Amino acid sequence: MPDSPDYEFLAVRRDGPVLHLRLNRPDKLNSFAGSIRDDIRRVVEQADEDPEVGCLVVSGEGRAFCAGGDVKVMERLRGDDDRAAFAAILDSANAAALALRRCRVPTIALVHGAAAGAGANLALGCDVRWGTPQASFTQSFIKLGLVPDWGGSRLLVETVGLDRARELILTARTVRGDEALRLGLLHRIVDDRDTLESEAATLALELASRSALAITALDDLMLAARSEGSFDDQLELEKSWQLRCFDSPAARAAFEAFFNRKG
Repeated sequence: MPDSPDYEFLAVRRDGPVLHLRLNRPDKLNSFAGSIRDDIRRVVEQADEDPEVGCLVVSGEGRAFCAGGDVKVMERLRGDDDRAAFAAILDSANAAALALRRCRVPTIALVHGAAAGAGANLALGCDVRWGTPQASFTQSFIKLGLVPDWGGSRLLVETVGLDRARELILTARTVRGDEALRLGLLHRIVDDRDTLESEAATLALELASRSALAITALDDLMLAARSEGSFDDQLELEKSWQLRCFDSPAARAAFEAFFNRKG
């Protein structure tokens, strides 16, 4: 897929098998406006459909990752009592969140500065979350009398557990640094932004080189693990996928590379 300069608030570029999606509204802390939700969905779907893309990296321009929905836009809709327009925004957000959830390629969020509201849940929707010491997460919805969107009511529970998720949503407090790492909102903290981006680029290339079949299998296994199926069923599903992967050309190549390296 070629680079896409046509998005109003996104900067999209391709670096080999890695697709980079950078939110690009820095003067408004990359808050969502215009067609940005639909554009995020389009980029994620393109990454999902392009066999040459093996990883998607999501980041934000400027001093924040994403401040979520533009409160001024929402206030105008509320003042106009334009419920239909707000519902359309939610539909666009849901479509983007679902595309990210279903994306076949690994996704990495690079969180520098604030990830608030829908911005926090955009990050939580990614498989891997790395950040700088300036990274912060806030479930800010209740301050506006709202509830989480972008799948946050489920993503946060999956990440931190039901009890802690309820506390974070009710208090709308900001989680930073070591606490974000401890709770699993971040998987790693990197000293500064330049190092974050360079080390994440290495990780993205590594993930892009993984077996596509094994990643598909992992997605299926994780989905089954979230259901209420029995442990016996999970074991049988693991066996089925393991046999498919074992027979794949990617596994043969990986075994050969491993033993050649050992030798």
